[in-house]
Amino acid sequence: MTAAPDEGFARAEALLLDHRRLMVQARALLVRPTTRAERLALADDLIALIDGLDVEKRALGARIHRGRVANAAVHAYGRAMAARR
Repeated sequence: MTAAPDEGFARAEALLLDHRRLMVQARALLVRPTTRAERLALADDLIALIDGLDVEKRALGARIHRGRVANAAVHAYGRAMAARR
């Protein structure tokens, strides 16, 4: 089963908002002294964001591939129907 288009956009929007939040947090950490725990927490959040982006990238690639396969099938069907005439 595939995700609905709105669901995919919602996940992408959530990742974008997470990215913006992490950028604000990183800028705040750069202007003041930080603890090792704060830096590690930010690094962990960034790794989780990168993993989420990778999952979405693969999902988008799969959707594009399925679309191309479907287009090829429709094209082949059209050629087969034209040959029958």
